[in-house]
Amino acid sequence: MAGATLTFDYQDALSTLLATHAALSDPTPLLSDMGEKLLEFHQQRFRDQTAPDGTPWAPLSARYKKRKRKNQDKILTLDGPLRNTLRWQIAAQELLFGTDRPYGAIHQFGGTIEMPARSQQAYYQQDRIAAGDHRFVRKSKSDFAQWHTLPAYKITIPAREWLGVSAQEGDRLVELARNYLQRSLKQ
Repeated sequence: MAGATLTFDYQDALSTLLATHAALSDPTPLLSDMGEKLLEFHQQRFRDQTAPDGTPWAPLSARYKKRKRKNQDKILTLDGPLRNTLRWQIAAQELLFGTDRPYGAIHQFGGTIEMPARSQQAYYQQDRIAAGDHRFVRKSKSDFAQWHTLPAYKITIPAREWLGVSAQEGDRLVELARNYLQRSLKQ
């Protein structure tokens, strides 16, 4: 050996490893940031009316669009309960994201809803019926009631993928994790 000396300060390395271990043992701050970012991604998805891969959602059926009063051109948005119930939570060092609305799954994956036959009482006013107006009225305003039987029918809802992340959004989440780890190394 030609007189070269190498000194290693293990205290710096050890403190860096301990800071990284602490950051990884409690990922709550990272998961919180990711949850907020997921909310942003999905709110934008509802504004853009597209799936995570960028394809537009299947259009509304002409029959439903005709019947829909509010937000007629918006898909998956009547009053906003699906969009407005998106939540994230951290449970056992795991980030959970989604909605508690049971119809969220059928909109995500599509499917068929089978409606059974049913009987229902409808209320009318006799003077309107005589004039050819067969529209329903409230029970309190009616003077005539009649039972109607509605046959069984099916409603087919196409898949409109609203939950998930695109490749670009995934890269942004990875970047969040990378920045989180780099900050923990600098401490």
